Amino acid sequence: MDDMIFGDTLLTIPQHPKADRLRENAATYANLLAKSEEVKISLDYLKAILLGDLPQEAGEYPIEMDDGRTLMIKVPEKWSWDKKLLKDTFEVAGLPECVNQSFLVDRKKYEAAPDNVREVLKQALTIECGSPTIKVQT
Repeated sequence: MDDMIFGDTLLTIPQHPKADRLRENAATYANLLAKSEEVKISLDYLKAILLGDLPQEAGEYPIEMDDGRTLMIKVPEKWSWDKKLLKDTFEVAGLPECVNQSFLVDRKKYEAAPDNVREVLKQALTIECGSPTIKVQT
C-alpha cells in the first residue's frame, strides 16, 4: 500500500488490482504445482508396482476394473542394432537393402528381407522392452 498526502490529509492508495491478482494466481499456481508433483510421485510408484506384477515381455495387458473401465498397459518392443558388428559384417560384402550407410536397419525392410539376410542381421539385433504406456479406457 502506498500513501499520498492530499492537503492536510494522508490518503492510503489501494494497490493495483492486477498486483493482487498476480499474487493470488502465483500462490494458486505454486500450490497446484506442489500437488501435481505429489501426484506424479504417487503415479510413478503405482506404475512401478503395476509393471512389476506383469510379465517382463512386450505386449498389451488390459486390466479390468470394478467400475467398468479398463487400464491398458502397452509394453512395446525396442530394437537396437550393434553398429560395429554390422559394419564388420558388411564392410567387404556390401550392405543389404534394409541397412543404410549409417548402419541403421529399417525394420519393415528387415522383416521383408530374405531369410539369409535376416539370419546374418539377427546376430546384431537386441530386442528389449520399450517404455510402457498406461491409459484408462472407458
